[in-house]
Amino acid sequence: MNFSELNNKLNAYSLALTTMSFDAQTIAPKMGDAYRNSVMSFLSGEYFSLFTSHEAYVALTDALLNEDPIIAKSAEQMLESLNKIKDIPYDEYVAFENLKLASHNVWADSRKNKDYSTFVENLNELITSHRNVVSYRPNGASIYDASLDDYEKGLTINIVDNFFTTINDKIVPFIDTVIEHQAPRPAFMNAFVSISKQREISELVMTHLGYSVDFGLLGEAEHPFSSTFSINDTRITTTYHENDFTQSIFSIIHEIGHSMYNHQVNPEFEGYAIADSMSMSLHESQSRFLENMIGRSVAFWTPLYPKLQAIIPDVLGSVSLDEFIRGINFVERGAIRIEADELTYPLHILVRYNIEKMMFVEAHDAHGLDQKFADEMTRILKLTPASVSEGILQDIHWSDASFGYFPTYALGTAYAAQFMAAMEKNLDVDQTLRDGNLSLIFDWLRQNIHQFGGSIETQDLILKVCGEAFDPNYYVNYLITKYSTLVGIPFE
Repeated sequence: MNFSELNNKLNAYSLALTTMSFDAQTIAPKMGDAYRNSVMSFLSGEYFSLFTSHEAYVALTDALLNEDPIIAKSAEQMLESLNKIKDIPYDEYVAFENLKLASHNVWADSRKNKDYSTFVENLNELITSHRNVVSYRPNGASIYDASLDDYEKGLTINIVDNFFTTINDKIVPFIDTVIEHQAPRPAFMNAFVSISKQREISELVMTHLGYSVDFGLLGEAEHPFSSTFSINDTRITTTYHENDFTQSIFSIIHEIGHSMYNHQVNPEFEGYAIADSMSMSLHESQSRFLENMIGRSVAFWTPLYPKLQAIIPDVLGSVSLDEFIRGINFVERGAIRIEADELTYPLHILVRYNIEKMMFVEAHDAHGLDQKFADEMTRILKLTPASVSEGILQDIHWSDASFGYFPTYALGTAYAAQFMAAMEKNLDVDQTLRDGNLSLIFDWLRQNIHQFGGSIETQDLILKVCGEAFDPNYYVNYLITKYSTLVGIPFE
């Protein structure tokens, strides 16, 4: 078996699993969950058997010397992935995959019913199983450092701790100042907007951003996510709340950021590992960039807002653009992460990061973590969740053992601020947005970030794009400048 044969077979398994997973979270009937999960676990086992075979190792090793740099780099990355799982017993691997599939459904029901007791044993098994499968890795890294590395190569507890020290020192004190000086929360933010009207708004936003049905699809799910099938098949989902219509707007903009990243990868990478091996911190930099730095700006909404008003005139007809901008940037210590403003958002990530360290550094099991989570929200966000559905159960990530993912949201947002500073050196971003010309924004992103896919490591790409290493002070300065201007307080 040569590299091409191996790659084609792995891609076939991967596409089948991606399709089934997307369907399971969007349109598939719940009564089919058990059978579907068993088939998906079997396919995952077939993928594992093929990928960890001696023939695969030989094919990948040979491909390291291929004259085509796309093949050579992809083989290198695939070998890195292979080394992480090659020593896991087959039965243990398949059981873990089945546990993750089953736990998603249990989590969804537990969240809906606000009942942690029905999910706690699943979470306990997920923590234990994740710890076990990571322990087979040969590099000797700690369980949590290895988990962080899965989502950004080289990421460690020390790096994340230092980042949050900067946020604690410079942003946390600023939050209270902004809350003290801003106007009351606008009433339109909680106005009733029917699901049918919100779907119209979704079409408006997607069209404005150039997210086309030619390569994209919008579905509905319990928790918004994006899913990449190929460069020209990048699907997203959202969820609608009748008394919080802006939540779906920004979840869609966020997921389009992910989707456009995958869609604008160099087409020559199609079918190879480097097409979709960028770090999740980089991926979140693109979604958070589009959601917040673009999507919450007055320039973005200048050409779009009259069209939004026309869809829901009873809600926004008498609301000025400036009032709308203040509303969508309103700062409050809310319970729900995906609804959080830019200032308090990293504190939500810090809560989850601290809980993950309890799981894998302090070896705390799932029992009692619901209270630990609530305590951390009280300590860091200065609020106590009304239920576990606003606390430990609000996010989907731990139901599929995505331990180590959460820090990428905060780091990615900080990367985005530095990318924005670089973009502004080449492009009049404000005027481009006021003109409604989003294609220029995406062209810059394609040329400088997207086209490279996973062929360049995260920190190397930041250096290439920005001309300097990652500096979290770009993020700090962006937040302080933006919110000082919004609420009318002086800043240095």
